[in-house]
Amino acid sequence: MPLPPPGNLFYITSLRRALGSFSGNPLFVRLLYFALRHGLPLARKIKPLFGATALVSLTYRCQCSCRHCGIGLFKKDGEQELSVEEVRNLLRDLREAGGSGVHFFGGEPLLAPDLVSLVEEGARLGLKVTVETNGLLVDEALAARLAAAGVESVRVSLDSPREEEHDRFRAMPGAWRKAAEALKVCHAAGIRTLINYYASRESLNSGDFDRMADLAVELGASLRVLPPVRAGLWKDREDIPLTKEETDLLRSRLRRGVACWGYEFLDRPGSPFRCHTLLHSTFDVSAYGDILACPYLPKPFGNIRKEPLTAAVKRMWDADIFAPEADFDGCPLNAETFQARYGGLLNGEKE
Repeated sequence: MPLPPPGNLFYITSLRRALGSFSGNPLFVRLLYFALRHGLPLARKIKPLFGATALVSLTYRCQCSCRHCGIGLFKKDGEQELSVEEVRNLLRDLREAGGSGVHFFGGEPLLAPDLVSLVEEGARLGLKVTVETNGLLVDEALAARLAAAGVESVRVSLDSPREEEHDRFRAMPGAWRKAAEALKVCHAAGIRTLINYYASRESLNSGDFDRMADLAVELGASLRVLPPVRAGLWKDREDIPLTKEETDLLRSRLRRGVACWGYEFLDRPGSPFRCHTLLHSTFDVSAYGDILACPYLPKPFGNIRKEPLTAAVKRMWDADIFAPEADFDGCPLNAETFQARYGGLLNGEKE
């Protein structure tokens, strides 16, 4: 398998390991953000998608009915989702244009046709391939196939350290046990595993946040803490975003090497959170081929079925829709400035 090309996530991880404990320093994080924001455009004069990671929603189908589901506005009755061959073409175009990674997303990507072959194709091209899943379809045999295909990491969603709460949140009995088992078998297969976990003020106050970190250690995984976002079924919940004080409390509870806030290098108090969409180091592809700035914002900038990938992505980056939130500490969708501009889209309105 060829080495992955230079790119944002590949070099961030390598740089973090090389610098050791200093990499978590808030000053380092700010310098890293500056380098991404201003350095990537220079490299893209040669390779238009240099360092980019594509977040590809393979399907919007899912077995769960989560309280916080963010994809409800994206489903289009009667429209065909991307075929395996269309995704393969997307991966080739991404790599040829200098892309560094692909993250298979959903819905539940394991419900899409032939996910394992897509992982294998991405890895063969030299892309860093990650998969996000609810874990319901992951068993020992599938974990072995994903490992053999070259998957770099698997992220499994867990909403609580308590079985009954997770199952109730997802309206799926037995979902917690399947997710925990998925993490175990992927870890045993040699795959780097992460738990996707939405932090909440309730979990910070109840002790569940710390219990999730303990559970991650027990399951051989890292805890990837995500900020709750005003999108999808939470679009009208003004109480969802954490306050500055609650965000500071979250940061104080992170554990180096165990729990991080979104990205591996954000595991210390004082480190600012900047969405990689805002930094132009990622872009999203819907299950219908639309190019989006965010997987939760239904605002297409083009479609890979109608034009070259690079043209649509460049149009999206040139629009720079998150520019007013450049200094926002957290998910830009939670910013009042963003809600004022695009809240209608999040509520299903047309532009």
